[in-house]
Amino acid sequence: MIKITGTGHVLQKSVREVRETILTVKPDFVAVELDRKRYEILEENNFDVHFEQEHYSARDLFSDPSNIIPYLLAMLQREIGKKLNVFPGAEMREAILCAKETNADIILIDRDINITMNRLLNLPLNEKIRMLTLSPKMGLDIDFEDGINGLIDPKNLNKITGIMKKLPKFYQGMVEERDIYMARNLYNLQLNFPYANIIAVVGAGHKEGIEKFLKEFENKGKTDLNIDKINKINKINKTEKISLSLHFTNILFAFILVLALIFLKLKFR
Repeated sequence: MIKITGTGHVLQKSVREVRETILTVKPDFVAVELDRKRYEILEENNFDVHFEQEHYSARDLFSDPSNIIPYLLAMLQREIGKKLNVFPGAEMREAILCAKETNADIILIDRDINITMNRLLNLPLNEKIRMLTLSPKMGLDIDFEDGINGLIDPKNLNKITGIMKKLPKFYQGMVEERDIYMARNLYNLQLNFPYANIIAVVGAGHKEGIEKFLKEFENKGKTDLNIDKINKINKINKTEKISLSLHFTNILFAFILVLALIFLKLKFR
């Protein structure tokens, strides 16, 4: 049996819910929305997350400029986390600690972060511009009746997903591909351990998609998938070449992210 728990990455409520769920169910496996690289970062820091933790050194940033955008995005997320007093990813850390506490096996189901960042860097210029213009609308469309916790209400998630789908390349690379990847990993785990209790802890925005693709795998089975689906699954785990023109637009995008970071720091001061 697979139970999928959708979380908000910067919500204290999600941290509590993850702990309560795992300690109540005491599953055989706890699957988390992490890849090996992000798990090792947590492990190296004894699973201690804090606001000043850096994932990239200056040498990393200058030797590979493609690291700059994920670095800036991580900083933006940290600034939001400071305001809410929850470090981004705290619910994943909680899931890992609770798994260890209950002797459950930890399964990493997310795709390599470098491939996901490759998709972001490969976004065409028009989608990067649209992303910046649509982001403020996303905040206006959300109903904060339940405060910040309202972010993961189904009605708000549907609104956010609707806006993200207006950026087809972004949605495909950052959401849909990962939904398929994580659903496939959960399906394989279930195949190998059909009687096991499995709790999957993922971002709330991935829950519906994972459930949809998981059901598709279960109904058709791996051997019955058509060739287009198999090719799509294989493509999910491969990087795409970044053109020279996209390198220039990424520099512009990084500059805009720096301005957004400065704005957040001033606002949250």
